[in-house]
Amino acid sequence: MFFGLRHGGTLPNRVVARYRRGLMMPGVARWLQDRPAVLVANPTAQSGKAADWIRHARALLDEAGVSHRFVATEPEGATVARVREQIDDEGARVVVYMGGDGTFAEVAKGILGSEHAREVAMGMLPTGTANDQGKSFGLDAGPAALERNIRVVAAGHTVGCDVGTLVIERGTKEIHRDLFFDSFSVGLGAASLSTRNRDRERVRRIPGLGAIYRDQLVYAGAIAQRLAESYIVDTKFDLDVVVDGVVKNYPGLLDVIVKNTKIFGGEWIFDPASESDDGKFELVPVAGRRDFFAKLSGGLRHSPIGPAELEQLGIENEPALAGSRMELNVRTQTNTLPAAQIDGEELPAGDRYVIEVATRALRLIVPREHIDPSHTDHSGPVR
Repeated sequence: MFFGLRHGGTLPNRVVARYRRGLMMPGVARWLQDRPAVLVANPTAQSGKAADWIRHARALLDEAGVSHRFVATEPEGATVARVREQIDDEGARVVVYMGGDGTFAEVAKGILGSEHAREVAMGMLPTGTANDQGKSFGLDAGPAALERNIRVVAAGHTVGCDVGTLVIERGTKEIHRDLFFDSFSVGLGAASLSTRNRDRERVRRIPGLGAIYRDQLVYAGAIAQRLAESYIVDTKFDLDVVVDGVVKNYPGLLDVIVKNTKIFGGEWIFDPASESDDGKFELVPVAGRRDFFAKLSGGLRHSPIGPAELEQLGIENEPALAGSRMELNVRTQTNTLPAAQIDGEELPAGDRYVIEVATRALRLIVPREHIDPSHTDHSGPVR
């Protein structure tokens, strides 16, 4: 399988016996297979507050009857290998991430790189900034939501999640390949990440400011800076795309976003019809500043003004394109390529991007009410 995505019953008698004694909830038991779950989190995150959240989460897991062990995240992408080891070497079949979208991505990559990906269910305890994946799957975010989210993990209801495989080329040379789960983008939003990271470092040096100018506020400030720069420096690019054989040309784009899950940036929905397990991603072009503001206001989750209302006001926005295979060819008037990102992490910029969807490659534990009755929910691991 592409990028090392590997895919693999009945419950052992000892698990059935434990369930009959009432020591384990039936939902998660069918995934655990009498092995402890693994909780993966960064105890140094959120200025050290995460260590207390982890202790609270572990106590709640114990109360819910979910046996587990804790594994701390590691720097420079080493978490991926650590998760894979927990599955292949230690036999874990439930892995729970606690943190932001970056931790989600590392844990998911570790699962998909293992020899037992189809036997593993991934639980979610979102406590980061945007928490796109958690919110897209019906979970609340933050330490206050831990009790409810751990009940979700214990119940063990699962849905499939599509995975994006990405190849980046520059000229005729492949320069990078990766997996993504929430979003990939080229242009303004990706460029804002470098500004956000720079601002984070500056804020840390000013006592007290970090308590005010932080999280999504920092990212919003970075986008505002980049948008202001676009009035002075031409940051637009032309894009030729091929989506499942259909060719489209977009001149003068400010940004282009390829989405899997519904929610972007924690608060925006660009395509209400999108599903995480339909085998398709949505390509969302942002055709200049007018379209940017239309999507910003019309896509806000709780905004009373939607695309239909904007259209009545004479403000139209470029619709999304859905497909399972996408080729994006970027052209600019200068030698500078627009920035790129996946799941909130900066990427090397290219002039050609190829995206393919691996359908339902990942299995996520979600609230029961989030499961679409028309979609099949596996009763347990698939071998």
